Amino acid sequence: MIETLTMLVCLSLSQTPQKPAAATVVVAPAKVIEGVRPEALAAGPKGSYFAASLENKSIEIIDATSHGVARTFQGPPQPAMAVAWSADGTLLASGDESARIFIWNAETGAKLQMLQGHQRGIQDLSFNYPRTLLISTGKDDVVKIWNVESGKSVASIPGDGANFYSATFEGKLNRFGVGVLGVGARDYSATGKVDGFYTGHGGQGVFDIAFNKAGTRAVTAGRDGTAIVWDTKTMTKLGSLKGHSDWVVHCAFSPNGQYIATSGDDRTVRIWSPYSFKQVGELDDQQAVGSPLCWTADGKYLITVNFSDFLQINSVTPPQGGVVAAAKPVRKHRRG
Repeated sequence: MIETLTMLVCLSLSQTPQKPAAATVVVAPAKVIEGVRPEALAAGPKGSYFAASLENKSIEIIDATSHGVARTFQGPPQPAMAVAWSADGTLLASGDESARIFIWNAETGAKLQMLQGHQRGIQDLSFNYPRTLLISTGKDDVVKIWNVESGKSVASIPGDGANFYSATFEGKLNRFGVGVLGVGARDYSATGKVDGFYTGHGGQGVFDIAFNKAGTRAVTAGRDGTAIVWDTKTMTKLGSLKGHSDWVVHCAFSPNGQYIATSGDDRTVRIWSPYSFKQVGELDDQQAVGSPLCWTADGKYLITVNFSDFLQINSVTPPQGGVVAAAKPVRKHRRG
């Protein structure tokens, strides 16, 4: 049973954690789109649009409000297990099990580049803020940094047994974090130099790492069943998010940084306060392997995948996105 969530919303947008002011927000299922089975999700930079790479090998840009498909991308030889959308909204990247990375024009659907260099499938992708660089994490235990304009690899970071799970740019900063099996997570400069470590999770490792927009806070999703909130400047632990009964697989900050969503192998998606480090809500009957997650840019929706592997759109009231410019009108068809 999927539960309607009631929680406290923090009204302060300060980068320094503060006690949330008393107000009510509700997160509730708005639509389950049967037959649509996402492998990965990525929020667009404006409005309620998000990208979903699907089991049928296509990638769709979907409007969470109307449930309409704005654009469809065809071409990957296998389902894309990773998808990323640039902050300016112009580029979309996908990576599949054939180790191919495609960069698309998000506005026209045209395929711009194909990047090859990994020996095994792609499991994570992330653009830097000016979208000059793209980082990819492969199942070959390698993280690569690509020049988006030239399509050439400018750095290759071998894990050498570290087991890289994800690499994600830190907001507008020229740094990125990587989840690894042993130490927890690593922090890198954009040149591929290790800057520091997020040491935690009892040495069991981190599947995912996410950052708030300012790049001042990080959250790591651990194999020990916890998520940890960090100060990125000092790389010190601020608090643990305890509640999952199995591995925590994905994590994501809300656009305004006031909430964190996590998903786990326990078939739940949980909502947390990064201020009190308390669970403030829960969605049950979610994907058993840990649902992909994304909050839409306007903060009106949290997108998940349910226990039947179908796309689930959850409404968030009041929105957690702040002021967002209107998206360009697009042609779309409405799902039932």
